[in-house]
Amino acid sequence: MDFNKYNIYKSKYYKLFPILPILLLIIGLYFILVPHIPLDSSLRGGIDLQLQTNSIVNIQTLTYAINAKIPNAEASVSTASGGVDITIATNSSLTSAQDKLVTLYDYYSNYTKESTEIALYQNELSKQTNASITSALNAAEANQTKTNQAMHSEASSILLTLSPLLNKDNYQITNSTMPFQIINITRSAYLTASNNYENQTVSILRSIIPFSSYTYQETTSTLGAYFLQQIEYIIIISFIIVAIAAFVIFKSPIPSISVVFGAINDLIVALAGMAIFGIPLGVASIGGLLMLIGYSMDTDVLAAIRILKHTEGTPEDRAFSTLKTGLTMTFAAIITFSILLITAYLNFIPTYFEIASVVMFGLLGDIITTWFGDTVLVLWYKEKKDAKYR
Repeated sequence: MDFNKYNIYKSKYYKLFPILPILLLIIGLYFILVPHIPLDSSLRGGIDLQLQTNSIVNIQTLTYAINAKIPNAEASVSTASGGVDITIATNSSLTSAQDKLVTLYDYYSNYTKESTEIALYQNELSKQTNASITSALNAAEANQTKTNQAMHSEASSILLTLSPLLNKDNYQITNSTMPFQIINITRSAYLTASNNYENQTVSILRSIIPFSSYTYQETTSTLGAYFLQQIEYIIIISFIIVAIAAFVIFKSPIPSISVVFGAINDLIVALAGMAIFGIPLGVASIGGLLMLIGYSMDTDVLAAIRILKHTEGTPEDRAFSTLKTGLTMTFAAIITFSILLITAYLNFIPTYFEIASVVMFGLLGDIITTWFGDTVLVLWYKEKKDAKYR
């Protein structure tokens, strides 16, 4: 069968094809911004427990049991060597207290700076009487008073937030409590609350599944935010590297832009799919997104090189030939990740499920982006370039 008669790039309307990936981009941005993408515990902050057990574990049943007994746990369970690995969301009281502690430490930093300023002004006034220094001293003392009041208020809020986890532990802040004492009291209260929550959590898990030993590791929301920031940097750097590599290969902005656009659009489609189906953004899904950037660059560069650097046939013929090759590659990848997706779903393996889902979304978007957007852009560029040198 002669498939060349179905060559879509010989259609007189082929320059309208990029409307499809642009619409895909707009729709993707809408679903990213409106429903929002949930963060898993590795980025939101959470607790990781590894239990050593000889019991036969049904992962799905164990996950449901944990979520039923620990409020807002959002548990993720996977098998590990000699037992199971369980990740749950951080207790909301601890998360809120962490944020408040950061604010409290900022207040304390300001308080110590104001104390230094007051000491300097007092030292100057002991040497000479000066109206401007006196005014500055009064302003510094007034600021310090406000800061002290803010510290008392924030510390009281922290203790109130932690109260459900403090049991009978007595932590009090009074008007006479000094700033350094406030820091010590709130820090001690947080550590006690965190330890109590660990004991409660382990006790609940022991009632669900028997285990001989365990490890307990907490990722704070602050550290999770730092990880998220670092991931953003990694993705930005990845796109910069893609842009540089494309420009080195083609030495022209148009093909380079098409390659970068393809990677960005595939990423947006994948993120939109995550937002629609509630797949959390975490270490596993980030790995899938980075794989997607590499795959997108592979198909876009393949199309651009064949159109621009090869000479057999017309550019439209080369584009269509590449389309057939590229679709074969993409569908082979889709089949592979479909198998992984189904296997992960049936065996309840969240990490593999997240990776496979993200890559699947991106691959489906890549079909439209590469062959109806980037390839058309490169063909248009090739047409203009050939017309210029005739």
